[in-house]
Order: sequence, then structure tokens, then C-alpha cells
Amino acid sequence: MTATDTEPPAGAAPTPGAARRPVLAAYAVLTTIGALFFLGSFAYPWTNPEDGTVGAAALPRVAGLLLLLVGLGLIRQEFRSGSILEGDGHVTEEAEHTPEETRAIRRTLVLVIAVMVLTALLIPILGMLPALALMTLYVTAFVEKLRWPVALATSAGVLVVSYLLFTVVLRVPLPLGLFDPAVWSTL
Repeated sequence: MTATDTEPPAGAAPTPGAARRPVLAAYAVLTTIGALFFLGSFAYPWTNPEDGTVGAAALPRVAGLLLLLVGLGLIRQEFRSGSILEGDGHVTEEAEHTPEETRAIRRTLVLVIAVMVLTALLIPILGMLPALALMTLYVTAFVEKLRWPVALATSAGVLVVSYLLFTVVLRVPLPLGLFDPAVWSTL
């Protein structure tokens, strides 16, 4: 099967009902992430042995299973009927974008992916919440180009809401990195 069998030429309208490879790839990535979270959750207890409350495995197991099932459903839908709908995010080469604009869009996409990978690498060092707050600050200030007060407020809001949700309400043990008291007690 060639690329022209499943994808329309640049600028042409997509064929309704045809599965598109980029969409399938995106759904496959979502499905894989869901499967990895689901399988990785088995390294943690479902309940806390001390008091029987919900353990660290609950959130990644449930969220991973849901993401896995949704991803599989989306893949099935794409194979059966495609998803060519008005506003479904189908990207084609448009005359409205100059080659320079297209390169800038692709550069931004690569940059955001790199920032996400860097954030994942910083989690063991800084901890989950500070790394997430820094990523939010970078994306809002430099990618979305929001004013600094708005970007700082958004980053602080993400930090506070994440702390309240995961640490206070759900009591999920998050990686603390250098902020872990155990690290400082050994010094």
C-alpha cells in the first residue's frame, strides 16, 4: 500500500472513511502510553498496607486502562469509518501557510516535545511538581507567548492545583527529587 492509498495529496480533500496514517499513529501512541501506565502500575500496591486506603497504583492503573481503551476505540473507529469531520484537526498543506510558517510550526512542535522529554528527565532531580510548573511556565511564556505575569500565574496555579489534587486529596506519593527530606537527612 502506498502513501497515496490512504492519504490524499497535499491540498486535496481527504477521502471520507479512509484511515489516515498520522491519525492512526497518534492513536497508537495514546494507546501505548495507556498500556505502559497500566502495566507500570503493577509495581505499586493497590491499597496501602497500613490503613487499607487507596494505594499508589490506583490512579495510573485506572487512567492507563481508560486511555488504553479509548485509544483502541479510536483506532477501531479510524479503521472502520475514518474521522474526516469538520474541525477534526486534519492538517493539510494550505496555501495560507508559507513555507516559512510551516517550518516555524514544525519547529515549535519539536520544541514542545523536547521540553516534555526534558521535563520527564528533570522529575527525578527536581520532583514532579516543580518540573511540571517549570514546563508550564516555559510553554506559556515562550511557546504561547503570554505576558510574564499571566505565565507566572498559570504556572503557580498548575503547581497549587496539582499539589492539592495529588498530594492532599488523592494522597498519591509523587517523586520529590532534591526536595525529598530523606535526601537531606542523609547529608
